[in-house]
Amino acid sequence: MKPYNQAAVLFCILQALSVPAIGSPLKQHPLHPHAPDKHPHTGLQQWVSAQDEYSQQHILANIAPFASDPQAMPGAICASPSRKHPDYYYSWTRDSALVMNEVINWLPAANLTFRQQLEERIEDYIGFTRHVQRLKGLKYGLGEAKFHMDGRPFKGSWCNAQTDGPALRARTLMKYARILQTTNKEQARNLFDQVVLPDLFYVQSMWMDPHNCDIWEESRGMHFYTLLAQQRALEEGAQMAETMDENWGFAEAAQQIASRLDQFWDQKSGYIVTTRNHTGGLMAKTSNLDAQVLLAILHHGSASQLGSHEMLATVAKLIREFDRLYLVNQVQQTQINGHWVQLG
Repeated sequence: MKPYNQAAVLFCILQALSVPAIGSPLKQHPLHPHAPDKHPHTGLQQWVSAQDEYSQQHILANIAPFASDPQAMPGAICASPSRKHPDYYYSWTRDSALVMNEVINWLPAANLTFRQQLEERIEDYIGFTRHVQRLKGLKYGLGEAKFHMDGRPFKGSWCNAQTDGPALRARTLMKYARILQTTNKEQARNLFDQVVLPDLFYVQSMWMDPHNCDIWEESRGMHFYTLLAQQRALEEGAQMAETMDENWGFAEAAQQIASRLDQFWDQKSGYIVTTRNHTGGLMAKTSNLDAQVLLAILHHGSASQLGSHEMLATVAKLIREFDRLYLVNQVQQTQINGHWVQLG
């Protein structure tokens, strides 16, 4: 099988396996009411276009300011409007960066009016980021997992630090800086110097920390998802620094992380494990077989990683195990999967 065919097959499988991180619960929003039913083939493209616009507006509706909460700081992105059972009305660094990355992806195809709306939200997000980066007294610094929607630090008990967050945020804002470079180089440089660099320096100094939390906020150690996010951020940071005739050693750190990532392939088990050097948290995840490895490739991986033998083997192992765990898979033509697998 050719690599591009492997990647295409894997992408379809990953879409079926993808699940949200803690802090991003699936809300029971209906699909767009005009979804096709009688003529699914002829009406599919129309439905996709309508659903795309519908989904975009619902995503933007979770980015402050809100009429319902005048205290929410513009640019804060709530994981969910739900404030109890569960209370997810917070701005997670990771989740917010992933959301804003998608918003930035909409810019090229946006008409003038929608583009202005998107740019306002992006600038608000940059302002919120600048604010939380400069908060005093943060126990975990830029690795704090989440903040109140009004920009105050969250001081309750939580799984901290989550050092993938600053890496994702840096990548997201570098994507926007690259767009700005075509029209306003000074603005792009200011964004990089004032907002992106603090995150990159944090990642550069913290990537070896063996006590950070995984994206499910359950385990501490060295995590495949976190390290891949950090590697990509540092690689892209080095590339952007080069365009500015700067060198802060990001490329060297990215190379060190790359060599560490190779250690996550477990030859005996036959799949990529999710955590090495486990230092705390949930102890029941003995299999180390986890869907966050797949999310890592979706969010940060290259085409070659997507179609690699190791990733295909990991996907196959997850499918086999969830076939066994979820009986519905044995009687329905579907594929139901979870976060992680306990073997033995």
